[in-house]
Amino acid sequence: MKDSHGLKCNENQILQQLQVTNPTMTFTMAKNWSQEHEILHFPIDGIPVLSGFGCSNCSYCGKKAKTIFNHIYKIHCNESVHPIVVERKVQKLFSTSIKQYIQVMDGNQGESDIPDWKEKLTVDFNQMMKRLNATTSSEGLDLRLMNAFIAKIRHLSL
Repeated sequence: MKDSHGLKCNENQILQQLQVTNPTMTFTMAKNWSQEHEILHFPIDGIPVLSGFGCSNCSYCGKKAKTIFNHIYKIHCNESVHPIVVERKVQKLFSTSIKQYIQVMDGNQGESDIPDWKEKLTVDFNQMMKRLNATTSSEGLDLRLMNAFIAKIRHLSL
């Protein structure tokens, strides 16, 4: 430390003076931890939980929606399923060069990132299939059979 800051003490003496018993995280340790923990199930005490945004295809989060739009444009531009921006609760754990927001799950926030339109589409599809099966199995008119019958009659009349 003397060479860098002109201090005549070492790192252990500083930690003892500050009464730090556990060593702090190094940059590499912090980066590895943030990559392993993309979603926190419970917020970390002492760090504010913010309203932010996230990508619906991955765990990428940010404070501003524009950040997520840029992420989607750069990362997911060639994917067949185009992601959307969803609201999420986030925490910014590190203020160093790891300036990344991490998603925080609430107790009632499960898989709420699935948009309502996907669920509605699934319900509509299932109802349409039930109606189709009901008309083909009942004594109702089958349009495909009627079209084939009309085509055969026209062909025979030529």
